Amino acid sequence: MRIRRLTMSHFRSVAEGEIIFPDHTVIIGGNSVGKSTMCEALDLLLGPDRLARSSPVDEHDFHERRYLDDDGNPIPIQLEVVLTELTDDVLTQFRAHREYWNTTDNVLLDETASPEDLEADDVVPALRIRFEGLYDIEEDEFGAETYFASPPADDGERRARVSRSAKRQFGFIYLRALRTGSRALSLERGSLLDIILKLKDDDRSAMWEQTLQSMEDLDPAIDAIPQLRSVLDEIDTRVRRFVGLSDDDRTFRLYPSSLTRESLRRSITLFGSSERSNTPVPYWRLGSGVINSMVFSLLTFIAELKSNVIFAMEEPEIAIPPHTQRRIVQFLHKHMDQSILTTHSPFVLEQYPPENVVLLEREDAGVVSGRTVEVTGLKAKAYKGNLRRVLAEAMLGNGVLCVEGVSDAEALYSASAVLEERSEEGAYTPLDLSGVTIVQCEGDGGLLRYGEFFSGLGLKTYAFYDRQKNDAVSDDIEALFDEAWELEQTGIEYLLAEEISIGVVRGFLEEAEAWDDYPHNAQKPKLFGYDEAADDDDVRKLCKRVLKARKGSGYAQHLVEMCDEDDLPSIVVEALEAISDALPNRLVGDDDDEDGNNGHEAVAEDP
Repeated sequence: MRIRRLTMSHFRSVAEGEIIFPDHTVIIGGNSVGKSTMCEALDLLLGPDRLARSSPVDEHDFHERRYLDDDGNPIPIQLEVVLTELTDDVLTQFRAHREYWNTTDNVLLDETASPEDLEADDVVPALRIRFEGLYDIEEDEFGAETYFASPPADDGERRARVSRSAKRQFGFIYLRALRTGSRALSLERGSLLDIILKLKDDDRSAMWEQTLQSMEDLDPAIDAIPQLRSVLDEIDTRVRRFVGLSDDDRTFRLYPSSLTRESLRRSITLFGSSERSNTPVPYWRLGSGVINSMVFSLLTFIAELKSNVIFAMEEPEIAIPPHTQRRIVQFLHKHMDQSILTTHSPFVLEQYPPENVVLLEREDAGVVSGRTVEVTGLKAKAYKGNLRRVLAEAMLGNGVLCVEGVSDAEALYSASAVLEERSEEGAYTPLDLSGVTIVQCEGDGGLLRYGEFFSGLGLKTYAFYDRQKNDAVSDDIEALFDEAWELEQTGIEYLLAEEISIGVVRGFLEEAEAWDDYPHNAQKPKLFGYDEAADDDDVRKLCKRVLKARKGSGYAQHLVEMCDEDDLPSIVVEALEAISDALPNRLVGDDDDEDGNNGHEAVAEDP
């Protein structure tokens, strides 16, 4: 079973929205773009226990809290999901509601489709499920319903409702961010433990009855505790003055719950003991990382018990180390029919090929759309190779600074650290706090290929590059990037050697000459030998030779680290300060403005 398409209308922060899902999907996008809203919509459509709640929707679920129009008529929440890869049992049971989905064009075929169209290799059977949430004016309450979209109901005809048992066959499981542990590890309806109990198909009625009877027959009973018994006896004496009571000498008793299934679901707590202590404690005392790992373990249990699972989870990286993040994603890919994750972690994102990454975007009018990341022009080996994590980190940030080589990246990161350390607090935002990743672009034309890729993601793009022989290439780079800085030199090593203060250059060479990997030349000792009596021009030429000989070995980084702000090349300072101004750290400011926003515009966060 797989989700192919989700459409949303008038739901929470989304006025209108459509998302097409590849097989296993990772959703990325900025805060407040609608990732959590998307997950909640899927849960309302497919969650077996969601509609069993007394009020599955309320005022805050309606877009802009408008559930009545200007004429007083209800405005409905409308959600729709298309399911494919249907099991044989589902196809047979719901054949009256079957439609067909074109996997190439990602569209439903309408009733005019010919038999030849339906037999095409890229056409598969599908079910379309709809959800409608509505305010009932007469009853003054909110109601909700899920039903099959096909065949459409005629006026006055009852819509074909999707039952809880039907939804269980679809196999949808949703775990929310931050609330994962308390939900998954309880016995509340829809929790992972509850799902496991249902899948094991044991006699749950006997389980509850035996447990309730055991609690009622506790020996000794709770009210047998002397301190409690004396209080209850006094209450018994005083109450009998006003009303008749049972002849039993223990009229008032204490039990650990109200002795119902629902009270047990709410009150039973999972205990566990950590490797550092053999004393069992409530699960929430074990730490977030342990809790989320326990959730992962329950998922492995469900995968063994259930033939098909569509699994959705927000931010699996919370309190989980990187290696466990990778294990979770790999497990989901292997054992779940489909997984849909939202993430801000490069360690999660890097596990997905670009065709399985969906970027969620929002327009000003509340219109949300999802589009698959395209890597046109970018070499596949670059995405899958050593750059994979850097690209993943960049895709999750605010911007990228594209450079040509490793020495460029070393020098710029170090220069950013120098400016941060030497500047007044809040005056300069370093690249990492701006959300900017430096990406090394391979080969000729790499800047343009990577720039096109990141521009397509809606990120701020910057380029810092060597002097080009062809002016047309420079013009193309200037036109593509938000801002670009072209060196007068043919390499970053030449820029650093020529423009860093001569005192810093001399100090660097004097120190570097003692390093084990310094490029000594036995046949030509003067080629790399440093002479403090040499004139400044010769010292700068020597620095160029040393930096070129040890390109990418940290020499450029160390040279920059020895600088003060005034020692750095002006083009480096200009570029870094421009990026800082465009993407400042919004958590700090010089002084609060009149609205208390610390000099910056307030940023709303998704609840």
